[in-house]
Amino acid sequence: MKSGDRRDPTSVPMATHEASLLPKVPQPVQISPAPSSITSCSSFTGKKSTPLPPKHHSRPIRHARHTFLDVYRRLFSVVFALNAVGVGVLLWIYNGVYGSVFLGHLATAAAANIMVALLARQDYIVNAMFKICWSVPFSAPLRLRRILTKVYEYGGVHSGAAVSSLIWFTLFTGFLTNQFIIHDHLRSPAFITTSYILLLLLICIVMTAYPRFRFSSHNTFENFHRWGGWFSLAIFWAEIVLFVHARTPRIGPALVKQPAFYFLLISSLHALLPWLRLHRLHVSSEKLSNHAIRLHFTEPVPLFVGLRISDAPLREWHSFACIPARSGSGGSVLISNAGDWTKRTIQNPKPYYWVKGIPVTGVLCMARIFRKVVVVTTGSGIGPCLAVIQDIPTRGTKCRVVWSTPSPLQTYGSEICDSVIAVDREAVIIDTRKDGRPDLTAIAWNLYCREEAEAVFVISNPKLTRKVVYGLQARGVPAFGPISDS
Repeated sequence: MKSGDRRDPTSVPMATHEASLLPKVPQPVQISPAPSSITSCSSFTGKKSTPLPPKHHSRPIRHARHTFLDVYRRLFSVVFALNAVGVGVLLWIYNGVYGSVFLGHLATAAAANIMVALLARQDYIVNAMFKICWSVPFSAPLRLRRILTKVYEYGGVHSGAAVSSLIWFTLFTGFLTNQFIIHDHLRSPAFITTSYILLLLLICIVMTAYPRFRFSSHNTFENFHRWGGWFSLAIFWAEIVLFVHARTPRIGPALVKQPAFYFLLISSLHALLPWLRLHRLHVSSEKLSNHAIRLHFTEPVPLFVGLRISDAPLREWHSFACIPARSGSGGSVLISNAGDWTKRTIQNPKPYYWVKGIPVTGVLCMARIFRKVVVVTTGSGIGPCLAVIQDIPTRGTKCRVVWSTPSPLQTYGSEICDSVIAVDREAVIIDTRKDGRPDLTAIAWNLYCREEAEAVFVISNPKLTRKVVYGLQARGVPAFGPISDS
């Protein structure tokens, strides 16, 4: 294992830097363009800065617009509303005649929603959506570009379809129970038992995906989603076979006439697809500090993507953005201590990790459709940022960087710091261990105004990302950052 080359910042002459953004905020550390050098700056005091303006509109309107009616929830609502209309139409058409044909439609709707939920999470579909959106030129209206940037909130389709599938299958099980009681041809103990088992699994999957539970018990959520999802598909196959068998002894010809058969087939193939690409990724580890490690690999990867890696494929997976290698193919991922798995990886890195699927595009790639952006990040969030900001300047996007982290040089090494400076020679790099935590909303606001930027991107932990993005959006600044389901 090789340690990153780090120099003692106290051995470098100190210099003042005239750049200023805000009064009365901690002094940031500036990494100079010279390799492995670091200087302190007396910034935020030299020039007159713009104080944060008041937030627009009243508090209820702000929360309605930027929280309760964000794009994610709008997509969820559209999907859910369409399904609600479908339920109403189906109940109206059959109007009390709830026999096997009616049950078949309920099963088809449930299977269709499961298929949509799975497709919305497929890597190749997500990548295609991002590529379509980032193909928009600078000449396109700014409002259109800002709207398209919200493509990363596509998770609303996934969750809307997943919840809708639960609603449809709840109706299916309820009406099936009624038919089980009053009709002999549907009185199959195996049929009714599998229905309730599948319903219970779907309830558990949806409940464990609730954001609060998902973050407090992430491993439980992940296991329920993986194992529960596989078992649900298997039981749904048994369910549809039993359903067809209850209607006719000729299962094969009748089965292929069921739309649910094809929806389940597509769902099953896409559940299997990422695992067909499961392989080892051999890495060389560079321990930057006790808090961070960088894993280098030679496997070629596209720009603007992340990898899901694991040391135990059937247990847990973790996503990291790929930092392209400066020369040659391959790249690296930056991992900081943020939990049991990352701590274990930093202390005892392995020679290889498992990866599955194809590299998937992330939020920050949409910065390339703007002429000028401000990127705000904290800690190891600089990893996903470097994965993008090192390339977008060559495509015409000017990028300003704000990086707030404890002891940047000691923690992440000179190469990471110099890479940031290579992108933005006036990057604002704040050593929070020395100067405390700054008001990132205020800093981002002033940089946005001073640089006449078109957008701000925030890459940090979920809580701080929400805080800064909301604080900027409430003041009319187009700010973007990953959400829990992006």
